[in-house]
Order: sequence, then structure tokens, then C-alpha cells
Amino acid sequence: QQQDLLRDMQNCFNHLKVEENKTETVSERHRNESINIGCTEFPDYSEEVRSVLKAGWLEKTPPNSGVIYQRRWVQLDSEYLRYFQSPKEVYSKRMISLRCVDKVVGVGDLKFELHSQNRTFLFRADKTEEINDWVCCLEKALSDNRNSIESRNLFFKRGSVDFSFEGYLELMSPRIKVYTIISRDKLYLFKNREEHFQGVGVTDIDMRMARVKDGGKRSFTLTTPYRTFSFLAESESEKQRWCDSLNECVSRSLSCDGVCESLWRVVSNQQCADCSALMPEWASINLCVLLCEKCAGVHRSLGQNVSKVRSLKLDERVWTDDLIRVFLQLGNAKANTFWGANIPPSESLCVNANDEHRLQHITAKYVHGKYRKYHTLYGQQEALDSALCKAVQSSDLLEILTLLHCGADIKCHTGIPDFPTPLSLAKRSGQSAQAELLTQNLNTESFESVLKDVSIQSRRGYLFKPASSSRPITEHKNKADFARRWSCLEGGVFSYYKNDHSKKCGGMKTSDIICLSVNSPGKHVYEHTFELYTEEGRGYLFGADDANTVRNWSKAISMAMLPTALFDICGPCDRLGRLRCVEGSHGIGWFCLSGFKLHVLLENTVQTIDLRKLLSLSHSDSDGSMVLVWRGGTLHVLTDRRPHFVGWQTCIQQKSGAGDQPLSHQQLTELDVPVTIDRCLDHVTRYGLLSPGIYRKNGVNSHTTKLLERFHNDARSVSWSESDFSVDDVANTLKRFLREVKDGVLNGQDNAKSWLKAADLEDKTERIYYYQNLLSNLPIVNRATLKALTHHLLSVQHLSNENQMTKRNLGIVFGPTLFQTDGTDVKEPRVVEELIQNYCSIFNVSESELLRQLNLTTAALNKHKSERPSSKTTSSIICAVDLERIEEGSEVLVQVGANMTAVELVSEVLDHKGVKPANEDFWSCYEILEKEEMDRMLHYHEKVSPVYFSPGLQCHLLVKKNHYISNILKYLEMMEENVCKSGTLRVCEVKSERSKNYCSRYCELSGTTFRMHKELQNSPCEREWPVKELKVYNGYRSKLHSPTPWGITLAHDKQQWYLCCDNEDEFIEWTATFFSIQRCGELIID
Repeated sequence: QQQDLLRDMQNCFNHLKVEENKTETVSERHRNESINIGCTEFPDYSEEVRSVLKAGWLEKTPPNSGVIYQRRWVQLDSEYLRYFQSPKEVYSKRMISLRCVDKVVGVGDLKFELHSQNRTFLFRADKTEEINDWVCCLEKALSDNRNSIESRNLFFKRGSVDFSFEGYLELMSPRIKVYTIISRDKLYLFKNREEHFQGVGVTDIDMRMARVKDGGKRSFTLTTPYRTFSFLAESESEKQRWCDSLNECVSRSLSCDGVCESLWRVVSNQQCADCSALMPEWASINLCVLLCEKCAGVHRSLGQNVSKVRSLKLDERVWTDDLIRVFLQLGNAKANTFWGANIPPSESLCVNANDEHRLQHITAKYVHGKYRKYHTLYGQQEALDSALCKAVQSSDLLEILTLLHCGADIKCHTGIPDFPTPLSLAKRSGQSAQAELLTQNLNTESFESVLKDVSIQSRRGYLFKPASSSRPITEHKNKADFARRWSCLEGGVFSYYKNDHSKKCGGMKTSDIICLSVNSPGKHVYEHTFELYTEEGRGYLFGADDANTVRNWSKAISMAMLPTALFDICGPCDRLGRLRCVEGSHGIGWFCLSGFKLHVLLENTVQTIDLRKLLSLSHSDSDGSMVLVWRGGTLHVLTDRRPHFVGWQTCIQQKSGAGDQPLSHQQLTELDVPVTIDRCLDHVTRYGLLSPGIYRKNGVNSHTTKLLERFHNDARSVSWSESDFSVDDVANTLKRFLREVKDGVLNGQDNAKSWLKAADLEDKTERIYYYQNLLSNLPIVNRATLKALTHHLLSVQHLSNENQMTKRNLGIVFGPTLFQTDGTDVKEPRVVEELIQNYCSIFNVSESELLRQLNLTTAALNKHKSERPSSKTTSSIICAVDLERIEEGSEVLVQVGANMTAVELVSEVLDHKGVKPANEDFWSCYEILEKEEMDRMLHYHEKVSPVYFSPGLQCHLLVKKNHYISNILKYLEMMEENVCKSGTLRVCEVKSERSKNYCSRYCELSGTTFRMHKELQNSPCEREWPVKELKVYNGYRSKLHSPTPWGITLAHDKQQWYLCCDNEDEFIEWTATFFSIQRCGELIID
């Protein structure tokens, strides 16, 4: 009963958030039943990997997870129903064999279910037609499968499949144990063996495109074109058996050597088109050249929009007869008469060229077209298009290749209505090879698009520039500091002269510009200025008298700087350039800041981040790096000592939301409600709906001021417990914020007066219509805020029998608050009352849904009140705690008080689940940092509430058996009273995801101090920490590539050090010593 009550309360609070996207209320602690295996490279989906019967977006819910739907890309083929994180992903989160499905049933409310013997899978669509289409396709696929079933296995199409090898492996990222099967040319992953027999898997890996590599003790990697999988076997011998079986599977898969033999019959195809290495086994199928493995790797780094790299052996399905015919007719020799017509001997590429030289040459050849042979019609767009339409009807493939990469529009109009494009014209003419060449270039960038529009990036005119000095260019400059300079941008060079006749000039290559910053008006004596920063760390300031001049110059320079992928996204911007970041290609990412939107180009994918909606923004005190966390992922921006980086830090901080600005400039939730308002509403909803006189009673004024200051400084980092601030303190903070925020919720006094005029209208229908118009004219953030606030007040009023806050009382309180006045106008409360009374009509909300939520609120809160002890208890909140493993279905909802200890939480969780520990079992509570892949055993007296609500950490609480405690206690008994430990360990300082340097250090743990020496203990101490100030975690980040799995991570302030032990015994000894010193020998309750 208590469990049901807690679930009711949790659902109630989730509903009161008024969020259409329910996933926001569940936070990062919500566990999925599926495994997310994201790609680091994405395939070109013009080529279908499998025959898909139907695909589209659906919402699904894991078993026993209530109304929490997750949006997934779902694909149905003849064997499986798979769902993915996005359409680009190759590896599914789940795959359901149609042979395990008994029936598909539509269940109303835009939903349908798949029924199997052991599971029911629920999906939801947006439209009834979409549901009917899915059900129809599934029923047909199920019918086809039933007609062909002759199996004893529910997962594989042929039930009595002979597996090459099977067993459990540990997947390192995400860190989870998976049941794995090698069958024919694929590797299948399952959550466990039982799910395999039930017909439900995670994903499959095509071994025809894979490479197996030994990774050291018990580990190995499986590399595919789209990501690298790291596995850990149970033993060294088991690992060897897996590697042998996987290599055998790869060898069996590589049975298609016919493509190589066919293409190598052309003599020029027996050498790499770039470096002349013999017998190339790769190709760029849009550039029409054969490549060696090293050059293919460089081509792949350019992105598929430039070069689509495919293997002659592995990508069997790509090599159609028409594509083979293209390469036979062209060959590397003919292709290079275009691509490499003008390569000087000094710039040619040799077989032994290093990676840097290889990248420079291939980029110049194919991206910049430096060595190409210009077509005679180059620069004449209409003539090029006409020539292409003529060429596709002939047999001249080289002419088509030349035209496509000299500016001809592949989608130009042919002038023939029945065959409007060159592709349709080629097919009509029976030129299948020409059609194939056009198809492969449909989604790629021509040379012209890569070079950008010359007219845009060429510019001349006068600008004002201050003379060079030691003063930073960011300091205010007077008019006397500026001199008029003739400036010129062309040919990839920005130059400036004393006048338009001068020959002596200064300047820079646009490729050397790493940052362009457009300053706010009035920063210098010239109203409009912009700054340029170069690779060498120099800064340049330019200004003009009018905004258009600076706008046109900054646009031209940005077009000369930016990668093509950012052209269409980045309009007028405040700041753009390159920054070092962990997630970027070769450690570099392109950033464009426009208003509150930060556009980031990483690995040919553009991410757009609304800085106001960041989940966290942190700066490292030690190295100055920034970490941005938003709903789409995490971005690590590394520090740079050059002057442009400080400007980036300042701009990103300013644009991430400020507490003293209007609502639209505040830190926001995903639903465009300021974080300050959202946090306050949520707290009052949880703890104050039944509080008599809520919002009429004033909290402690000093508490309100303190909490409001914290919100102003950084709202997203604010967290508190009920013991820190009373519910009245929080309610008062909300009122003061609404009263003091710049321009208010109603967007200024002029707009506020319009709302008061509406209240004078006598006809109710006319009043509501007027309110609706006023609401639609509010900015998005103001409109979302007013809706969230009104819904909250409606919930308060719905429980007015408990809290005495009727519509009238709420109007009296919030009228002057919303209108930011002294409260003398009687129409202000009336507006608030009418917003509450006509909430559904004004905000276009379904009355049935609103009534259902309000009734649920009343029932849950009344039930909670009736079962609550009469005596005053410590404030508590509902927390989700996992039992034994972190996965869907293992969560236990527990009321955690501010003073609840770890041992009390363990007892509570085990009681909830009916688990009776055996005498030899010892259960502990662990803090799990899933992202960091580490865990820490909490001391039995440690309070769990501060751990659960640790700001900035995605941590979970997990209750599980402690398998090490008996060994730890035995070791400490042997040590008697003198508990100490010393020895040589391999140590790595965890500075970033790329920290991989391990150094041997002599470590000493004695008394109350942990010391590290560079050599023996007699050498000077290199590092020293008080043991009780350290947090000691078991485990390490998988990206550290530790030499052994036995590791301890020490956390002190924002630093992390990883200690690598040689074996499990050594790991236990160090762990025991740390625990004993930190906890004064009290490890367990006697």
C-alpha cells in the first residue's frame, strides 16, 4: 500500500509540471530498458542496408513505466521490428523478432500492442491513419512469417541455426554485460540468454565490415565503419576464443573478391589514384577513383558530402553492375586527367607520405580543386547545365564527371516536362552507367559549393583600424586611435592598405582567422566594430560609421571562413570561429554564436544549442575549460591561451541567461519557462498545496533575499532541501521575482494596460477573445510562463478547502505581482481570477484532461495526508533507488528524509522488495556515477539525501550485495592496529576524456594522509592529500584504456586521479586501507 501511495504521488507531481514532453519530469535518473549504442560515423542512407517494409517515428513505453513515452525511429523488415534513437543510427536499441509475436492489437488512443508469450510492447503514433498503416503492415509480415516457420528458435528465421560461438561478454561503453552470438556473417547482442530464447535482442553487427583487434588483458575491440565496440571477456583464454571465432567469421564474410578482380583488369586501377600504392581495395564512388587504405581513411575524414568511401570487398551490395561499369569505363587514369591534371612534381603524393601531407594533398585535390582541369564553359551556369543535359544522353562519363565538379547543377531543368532532371533524362536515354554516376553525386557537394560564392566573399572598401599597440583590442578606443585603411578581401586573403593606391599592406589569410567577433554598438568610439583573431594569437580591430558596412564585411569574412555545413544555418552572428573540443573532428569544432543559439559543427553534423536551456555550464578552475550539458549531449570545450578564448567564455556565459534581465533572457526549461519560476512552482506543488494560506503568508525576508540572489547568480545550479527554506520562503521568492523581473510577465506597462482594458468589457465571450489575442501577442517565453503560472494557481485553487486560497484570494495576491503595481487598481485581481476561471478557453487546454489531473492531485494528496502520522516528521521527498542493477524495472520509490542514512535506506529498499538477506550476505548502498563509470560504497552512517541531489552529477543510488566486504575485513584483521599501505602504482591524472598517460608513482597511505612520490618514499613528495577529504570510487572511465580493470579513482575538488592496481588482491588491499582510515575503522554495524 505504501508503495502504491508513493507511485501515486510521483505520478501526481509529474502531471502538475504541465509538460507535454513527460520525459523532462523524470530527469536523468530515469532508466531505459534498451541499450543505447550510438554511431560515431553515420552511413549514407541513399543505400538501404536492409529491405524495410515500413519506417517512421513512434512513441513507445517500457514495461511498468506508466505514461512515460519515448520517441523512437521504428523500422519493420521481413524478420524484425527494430527501434533506434534516430533515423541515422545503424545499431538498434532493441530488435523484436516477428517469430516471437503472437498478434498485433490496436488499443485505441492512437496506440497498438505487440503480444508475445512473455512480453507486450506498446507503441503510440500521432495519427489514426499511421496506426492503421502500422497494424496492417505488421499483420501482413506476421502472416508471411507464420507461413514459413519451421523453427524451434523464436529469434532466428531458421530456428535450428548452428552458432559459431556464444556466451557472455562485457560491453565497455555503455558498461553492461551482454549475451552474444556469432551466427553466419553477423554478431548478435542480447541483454541476457533468456531474452534470446524469448525472441528479443538488442542489435546485430555486420561482420563483413568489421575488424577484430586484441586490446590487452581480457579485452578486444571490434571496429566497424560506424563505431568501435570494446569488449571484456571473462578470462584470457575466453578472449582468445572469441577473437578467433570473430576473425573466422570475418574471413567467411569476405568471400566477394570478384569486384577487385573486375576493376583491376584496367591497368590504371591497379594503383591508388592519389599515392600510387598497388592494388587499392577502396573507392570513392562519387569521385570515381580507386584508393589505398591510407588515402581512403583521409577521404572518409572529409565527410560523405565530399567523398563517399566504400570497400571493394566489404560493401558487396554497393557494387552494382552499373557502378562497376562506371569504374571500368573511367578508370583512375581518366579520372586523374580531370582531378590531377595540374599536379606539379613537387606536390605529388608518394606511397610513404605521412598523414599530414596526405591530408593536405587530398584536401587540395578534391575539396579545393587545386589541380583540376577547368571545363571550357566554367563560370557560365546556363551553358554548363545545357552541356550536362546533352552529356547524360551520350557515353562520355568523363565529360559528366567534369561538368558536375565544375559547377553544373545536377538538378537543373532539362526543358522536357516528362523528363525534367538530368537523371530522368539519362534513364530515358538508356544510359544506365551515366544514371549511376549522377545518383552517386546527388547528395554530395560540388566543387563550386565547397569553394563558396566568390561574389559574397570578395569585398573592397574603407574601414577604420587602430594602430598596433600593446593594449588589448578589447579596451575602449578613442577616435584618435583609429586610422582610415583601404581594405580588400579576395582570393582567401584579407588585406588592408594606407590608401587604395598603396602597394605595401598588412593582412592575413582567411584560413588563418580562428575567430570573428562583431561587437555590440558603442563599445568603441566608432559605433560599429568587429574583431579578428589569428592562429598566431594576434587580434585586429576594424570599425565603420554605419551598421551596414560592418554587417557586409563580417558576412563576407564569415563566408570565407566557415565550412559549407554552416552556411544555411548561420545568419548574422555575434561570434564565430574554431575552438578545441573533445567531440570535434581532430579535436577541433566550428562554433557560431547568434543571439542565444550556439551552432556547433562536429564531425559533419551541426548541433544547435539554445544556451538558455543548458542543463549545466561549468568552468574548470584549474585549466579554464568549459563543459556544456544540454538535452542533446555534452560538449567539452578545451582551454586556449590565445586572447580569443576569453571572449568566447564571456559571450557563452552572458548568453546562457541572466537573472536581472527580461524573461526571454533568463535561463529556461525545455518548455520556455524560466528556471527560477519552474523550480519555485515545482517546490510549492510538492510541499505547499495543502499549506493553509500559501502565498498569503510571508516567508522569512532574509531567506527570500538569499534564495533570490542564488537564482540571479545561476538559477540552474540552485538546489535546496525543505530544511533550508520553508515552503513560504519559496512562495515569497516566486512572488518577488515576478514583481521585480524586467518588463514583467505581461511584457511591459503598455501591454499590461491592454489586459486591464479587457477586464472592463461586459460580454464574457468578448473578454475571453480579447485575452486570447493578448496572449498570442506575448513573446514565447512570456506566454509559456503565464500558462504555467495560471495552471499552478488553478491547482492551488482546486484545493482551496485545504489551503483557503480561493480565486479571489489568489487574485488579490497575484494581481499586483503580475502587473508590478501597488495593488490599488481593482481590475488587476479580476484579470487573474478570470485567467484561472477560464484557463481552458484562454490557453486552449482540454477540460477533460485538466479535470483528470486535478482529481488525481486531490486523491493523491488527500490519501497522503490521511496516512501521514499526526506528529511532525522530518521533511522528505520521493527518490528512485535501484536494486541490484540499474535498469528498467529495478527501481524502488522511497521517501528519503533529510537525515536518512545509507543503512536505513538499504533496509527500506529490501523491505519494499521483500528481500530477506542471508546471514552471510552484506548489502550496501552505492553512489553510481554512470557517465564516469564509477561507484562508491556509502558508509552506513552517511546521509543519502545530499548524495542523491548532488548538483551537476548524474548519479544514481544502487542497493546491491557487497562482494568485497568479507575480503576487506579479513585484510584489516591481519593489519591489526597499524593500518597503512604503500607500493608502486600506475597513476593517471584524469584531465579530460583523452587522458591516457600512465606514470609509475610510489604511493604511501598512512596516518591520515595519502602521498605520491616520483620515485621511492625517500624522494620528495609530489602530491599530498588528507584522506578524509578524498572521495574514493571503484572503477574508471573506459576511454582511459586502463592497463588492468582493477582501478581506484580519487576525487578531490574538481581533480581526479586514477590508480591502476596489478591484480584484484592489490585492489582490495588499497580499498580496505582507504576505507579504514576514512571511517576510523567502522566499516560495518556490529
